[in-house]
Amino acid sequence: MKDLRLLASMLLAITVLLNVTNCQSKHDTKEAVKNSHVSLKEEEGVRFKQELENLNKTNKVSVLIPDNARIVYATEQDVLALENGIVLFGWPSCPWFRNAIAPLLQFAEEEKATIYYLNIHDIRDIKEKDKEGKVVETKAGSAGYAAILAKFHDVLNPYTAVGIDSIKRISSPTVLFIEKGKGVHKVVSTVVSQTDPKIKLDSTQREELKQRYRAYFLDEHNL
Repeated sequence: MKDLRLLASMLLAITVLLNVTNCQSKHDTKEAVKNSHVSLKEEEGVRFKQELENLNKTNKVSVLIPDNARIVYATEQDVLALENGIVLFGWPSCPWFRNAIAPLLQFAEEEKATIYYLNIHDIRDIKEKDKEGKVVETKAGSAGYAAILAKFHDVLNPYTAVGIDSIKRISSPTVLFIEKGKGVHKVVSTVVSQTDPKIKLDSTQREELKQRYRAYFLDEHNL
């Protein structure tokens, strides 16, 4: 009987140890995704601020970007090589992108997370259906963009214009969380309640969007 109690105690201790180790491992991975250690370049923050704020006079969605935005400009190759990180896809004139940027930057500042930014405006392909219903490419995308689609195929959204789930496309904005080289969580667009991107999000909507970004760190993935 004593031997059985001893064995049960040992098994319980091992289970607790494994759970603690697993939790610590998950925590370490999520911390790695933040890339808080990355040295931010002042000139990139200034560039990002100027690119968005310079459009305030011609775009119905005006934005104010903090001087210390936690933004790192990335290339397609940078994204493909990223082991852990958070990537923002989009472009400055997109109204959905402009609505999303304040909550995203607030989230990044609160979490001390680095956001890798890739402008996809000119690198995406364009596909459509011809009269016979066949999908044709009317504009070729960059090789790097195609590689990103292939690498993160399982997590990205379908190309809705052609109506085929296996054909993927990156919308603006898309925020992709990469963990150990794999896309594990994404946030596309803003919030469901926003139907007109030319109308700025209110404070409640901005907070809701910020929580969509934070969901990854809370183990509340909702792709």
